[in-house]
Amino acid sequence: MDTRLLDARLLDFFNLRTVLITGANSGIGKSTATELAAKGYRVVFIARNLEKAAAVKQEIIKLTKNEAVDFILADLLSLNQVKKAVEIFKAKYQRLDILINNAGVCLPQRKITEDGLEEMFQINHLSHFLLTHLLLDLLIKSDDARIINVSSGGYRVGRFDPANLQSEKFFHSVSTYCNTKLMNILFTIELSQRLKNTAVKVNAVHPGVVRTNFADGFNGIFKSVYQKVKPILLSPEKGASTTIFLATADEIRHITGKYFFKSKVTKTWNFYINTANQKKLWEKSMELAGLSTGYRQTNHF
Repeated sequence: MDTRLLDARLLDFFNLRTVLITGANSGIGKSTATELAAKGYRVVFIARNLEKAAAVKQEIIKLTKNEAVDFILADLLSLNQVKKAVEIFKAKYQRLDILINNAGVCLPQRKITEDGLEEMFQINHLSHFLLTHLLLDLLIKSDDARIINVSSGGYRVGRFDPANLQSEKFFHSVSTYCNTKLMNILFTIELSQRLKNTAVKVNAVHPGVVRTNFADGFNGIFKSVYQKVKPILLSPEKGASTTIFLATADEIRHITGKYFFKSKVTKTWNFYINTANQKKLWEKSMELAGLSTGYRQTNHF
């Protein structure tokens, strides 16, 4: 038997709560993974670069003395790779308690993925939508399962237009980013309602304006302004604090469908947040993610 598989099963025997997180190679995600490992959780993260992921894994183990850290290689720009990542996770691990959909990008140009989807839409929303659905069977088995969607305060100026869902008619990097962060909120609320008869809780988080590599791919005034204010922004560690709170705090284990900022429930403010738009996004996402009608007839919802 593969010794890694044996180790995973032994860890299940010791009942370690298990976390899966996207976008943990740097920034907020890396800080989140490190802090949860320090708290004794088993941490698995999805990454697309083998060398970086291996280095981050060893760094986290060295810092936390927690050997229960692993990664799965997958690129969120590919729905097939998301599916394969889930297959690998399920083959190695018997439980999942916390799913943190953390990866997010703001890109300077509109580009199309191998799946025929706009890149920001796919990374920031659809790949996480698919990942979440494919892991629900494990999450539902946990007596305290939590899904945390990392959004942004930028959702407030986001727009939801089914005819321009992937910026087909109009693309502006920041506007498109804010639109996808609004989708994170719509998805969070809708999923929480569909899982209301389970123990799975779903919440969204605004980490604050954090000092990361957010604008590294940009040129011109946007990058210039960001670089000037970067020194005064929150550290990744502080940006991760609300996500850590949502993942670990016992007092919020029964709260679902909410938006958190600074570890507190915060009222959402956007005209487009309503039941009709939540359902429209859900149905369109099901279609684009290739999830069959039969899947929706399972006991998940």
